[in-house]
Amino acid sequence: MRRVCAGLVMVMLGGVGCGDSTEGGSGPTEDVDFTSQESFFKGGSRIKVRRMTTTEGLRWAEATYDAARLRPCTWQPVAPDGDLYCLSDNLHRITWNETPFYVDESCTKEGVISASPLPVGTILAKEAAPPGVLQQLFHLGARVTGSVYLRDDSGGCHALPNNSSRAAYHFGDEVTGNTFVKGQLRQHVSKDGVAAHFVEGEDGSFSFHHLDATEHGVTCAVQQAQDASLRCLPSGQDAAVALLGGLSADASCSEPVLMATACNAPRFAVEPSSSRCETGVSVFSTGPVATEMYAISEDGTCMESSLGPNGPCFHRPGQEVPPTRWPEARHVDMEAHGRLVVRGARLNDSLHVPMGLFDTQLNADCHFEADTSGQLRCFPTTPTFNLGLYADASCTQALAQTYEEHCYTGPYAVVAATTAGDAHRAFHLGARHQGPTYAKIMLTGQPTRCAEVSTPATSKRWFLGEELPASELVPGRATLD
Repeated sequence: MRRVCAGLVMVMLGGVGCGDSTEGGSGPTEDVDFTSQESFFKGGSRIKVRRMTTTEGLRWAEATYDAARLRPCTWQPVAPDGDLYCLSDNLHRITWNETPFYVDESCTKEGVISASPLPVGTILAKEAAPPGVLQQLFHLGARVTGSVYLRDDSGGCHALPNNSSRAAYHFGDEVTGNTFVKGQLRQHVSKDGVAAHFVEGEDGSFSFHHLDATEHGVTCAVQQAQDASLRCLPSGQDAAVALLGGLSADASCSEPVLMATACNAPRFAVEPSSSRCETGVSVFSTGPVATEMYAISEDGTCMESSLGPNGPCFHRPGQEVPPTRWPEARHVDMEAHGRLVVRGARLNDSLHVPMGLFDTQLNADCHFEADTSGQLRCFPTTPTFNLGLYADASCTQALAQTYEEHCYTGPYAVVAATTAGDAHRAFHLGARHQGPTYAKIMLTGQPTRCAEVSTPATSKRWFLGEELPASELVPGRATLD
């Protein structure tokens, strides 16, 4: 999967780790200036900052990293009080809406089930039911040697059929002590309608966490608004998001369905730019719970969808909130290192938020990924592209297809060079393809043939141009500090 954000600040602005965490203190007494991208993150004795460096002097923050667990980590709230811990990225997560499994025939003791055995030392992260959706952490318990049970719709407890490839476990003891580093959330800047919050780790680390739009009292992220200006708009758990893919909340298929990821009845909702390419993100007040969903059928009529009703997580839109109600930001080039520029958003004279890297030679946003030799390079930032389709009946004119970021117009396509997605290749994009699409059909014992295939209405295809040699991309090196 291609990443469409570049760097650690953008991850945090997207709402990762934001939640009902407890704010401590009132921030530092001295004036702090956050106009340098390096000021947003500082490593401690255990939590380090993984930076991408170049020979031209770039030091771009990519991830916070737990040096004891040897894994990237993000600051997330943990039950029961919402305290922040830097949780590593390899936890086994059990979401609040997953069907519970049990390890006893009366269905009173919950267990965890996995499609394959879990490594020794795995930490289980079990989400609580909404609102809030805080997570509780457990050590992995003993593997279940007997049956695993499930409740049916009437409340009865029944054993699941045996499956040799499936692995089930007891929940172990709750995680305590110094398994993860604890942090304190503090406000360090509040000016011109925006407050910036940072996590001060108990190990001495310092990490940007999120922005607040102070007039509305909600977490916000810098995005292009409906008036085409940059503004700090609701994000994370403080915003419901319009569902893409043609789902609507009304019988005329004109109202978007809004989903609150934490089912916490947020006051605001956003309709992303991918559904309004010409303008930007629109903000609405959150309306009543949506009890039905509708979708446009193949013949163009609006019909009730089998996905509804959907409970308290889905809403209808209320009134649109004018863009001018949200703090405005302006583009700023924060640093230049050779052909790479650190681009940011100026919210006020004390707060310039780094947003990503820009390659002035390619005239494109970029971020670091490995090429086919394993060398990290700043690849153009593009949606996920897939190959394997063709524009002609002889399957010679290759196409690149994407399923996301439908506002994207090129000029590059980056594709995974391995099934694991750990190596990449970049191509120029040609013209858009609007005609029939073909693919090579390979059946056992039969010669390969080229046949016309159907493609999703939401996908877009381009003629695949020449490959962009990896040597033409800026190389980098990962370091910890």
